[in-house]
Amino acid sequence: MTKYNTFLTVFIVSIIALIFFLVFYIQGIFELVYTIDDLKGDEPSPFLILNTLFNPAVLISAIILGISSLVYRVLGIVYVARNKTVNDGEKALWIIGFIIMGFITGIVFLIMAKGRKFVD
Repeated sequence: MTKYNTFLTVFIVSIIALIFFLVFYIQGIFELVYTIDDLKGDEPSPFLILNTLFNPAVLISAIILGISSLVYRVLGIVYVARNKTVNDGEKALWIIGFIIMGFITGIVFLIMAKGRKFVD
């Protein structure tokens, strides 16, 4: 598998994990609203709120999202830093971009990577 395909695969896994995280979290919020509505004015338990919002699906998707996001950022930084054709100022901008705005920089990197010979 080439470096480009590795970066692309990890980036797609990160996007899919983000979608699953958002879906499960919104579902948990709606479930919490319905549960509180069913209590008929009684105060909900803090454990009920935490168990509803942080169910296993939310936690697993958040962990996968965090790990895959970290991996594609590190891969992007390593690929740019090891490239001999990119000057030092541009390398610094790419590294800062991956650190601060990883998702947007990842998209730009995927578009420009093959043409600029960042990866094999």
